[in-house]
Amino acid sequence: MVKEIVLSSNKIINQHTSSSDLVTTILNNRQIKNVDEFLKPSYPKLILNLSKAVKQIKSAINNNQNILIYGDYDVDGVTATAILWQSIYKIYKNIIPFVPNREKDGYGVKADSFFRFQKEKNIIFDLLITVDNGIVADKELEKIKKNQKIHIIVTDHHVKNTQLKFADAIVHSTTISGAGVAWFLARQFDKNAELGLAALGTVADCLPLVEVNRSIVVHGLHELNLNPSSGIKKLIQVSNIKNLLTTYDLGFILGPRINAVGRLSDPTDALRLLCSQNQLQATRYAQVLNNYNQDRQILQKESLDLADQKINIKNKIIIVSGNYNPGIIGLISGRLTEKYYLPSVVISIDGDLAKGSCRSIPELNIIEVLREHSELFIDLGGHPGAAGFSILTKNIPKLKKLLTKSVNLKLSKIKLSPHLNVDAQMELSAVTLKNIKALESLAPFGIGNPEPLFLFKKLIIDSKKILGSTGDHLKLKFENIDAIAFKKGDLIEKIKVGDQIDVVATLSENIWNNVSTPQLIIKEIFF
Repeated sequence: MVKEIVLSSNKIINQHTSSSDLVTTILNNRQIKNVDEFLKPSYPKLILNLSKAVKQIKSAINNNQNILIYGDYDVDGVTATAILWQSIYKIYKNIIPFVPNREKDGYGVKADSFFRFQKEKNIIFDLLITVDNGIVADKELEKIKKNQKIHIIVTDHHVKNTQLKFADAIVHSTTISGAGVAWFLARQFDKNAELGLAALGTVADCLPLVEVNRSIVVHGLHELNLNPSSGIKKLIQVSNIKNLLTTYDLGFILGPRINAVGRLSDPTDALRLLCSQNQLQATRYAQVLNNYNQDRQILQKESLDLADQKINIKNKIIIVSGNYNPGIIGLISGRLTEKYYLPSVVISIDGDLAKGSCRSIPELNIIEVLREHSELFIDLGGHPGAAGFSILTKNIPKLKKLLTKSVNLKLSKIKLSPHLNVDAQMELSAVTLKNIKALESLAPFGIGNPEPLFLFKKLIIDSKKILGSTGDHLKLKFENIDAIAFKKGDLIEKIKVGDQIDVVATLSENIWNNVSTPQLIIKEIFF
């Protein structure tokens, strides 16, 4: 799909533009008001009311009660579980973590899962603490409370639907990740609670990297690079990361490996890795996660190809259903939305029950749309941009009909055109190591603070070649500047040396044989 370029600034960056002016342009584009705090964020400051939750946990500890942490199987949920469990376990041993199985337990607190786990452990829990879930689980919490005397603390960052009546304490914020919420609570018991894991959960869960989230990620990355835990250190090794960790590594290298085991097998293995206390255990589970990630990649490609064949773009929403592995339907949905710039729903059918995962575009709040038809779902939860549900298979045709009608109506007067927000036009003369270093002061980059993008117009191709063992990538040269276009090797036959093209690219430092040179990382090519 051709993307429309939206320039955030009318300035043209050239060799006469100072590095400080370049940085100022980007800051203005991001509408950053407190520049000093943005460039050098302070350590994360408490933004939550924790008094009730802390009092309840301290009471359980003082009375020697059994505590269960009920987590979630994605990166945010697993890191949140690890943060809180490790922090309290240092001072109190009667605390056990539980990460639900995606297929067996489903998303969020389930009374049946709670009682099953309690029976397996032969322990009656006195305090239940949810992390990264629970804010929409009042019915399940009611079932638990009706069956035994127990206190419940809900810590979550998902969107509320109704007020919780059966939680004794609630720690909730949609501003930060589930891991971020857990970290603030954990710090009340351990000043050394792992901020690096909170940074990992924040990036993996696609939170905007501004304000408190930026603070969490900047200082969390520092801790991960300075003193990673045994588990993270081994995961870095098996992932073949050579340099200091960046947000890219958290979101696209480490995060997917932690997610993969929960998608295809037992997510407790990911928790075991993060909580590993010795090199042998860390090595074992790092390899387990890496192997599952390889399996996930193969399965995802096969399933995406199958889903793509079913698509007929005539409505404002894509809905596909079939015998998909429930662990990867969110990934398939994300890729379909990215490819077609439409909200998408992918449903995995297993007998009488089915699970769905949704991804959306900025023009549509998907969780609001789904809640308009809440009577159809067994479970439902999520964010404006992503959601998940379970449903009876017999209700899928009705859901497809209602969602299609509803979304078509909501988006009928909106022109849906994928676009690239580009910071400014730049000339090749401004692609210097000095400017690259200046732009690095704006890192970490991610949602809410994307890596600066620049438009280069009328570039003459001096040379071209493909890179990678299977020719996936394209390397071009413009004057004295190298440019890499990842996943665009198929364009090699469409362009010729001497052609004039426009490109949108980021600036990057290439280090080879200890020699640094500036280069472009091309995101889009316009002929």
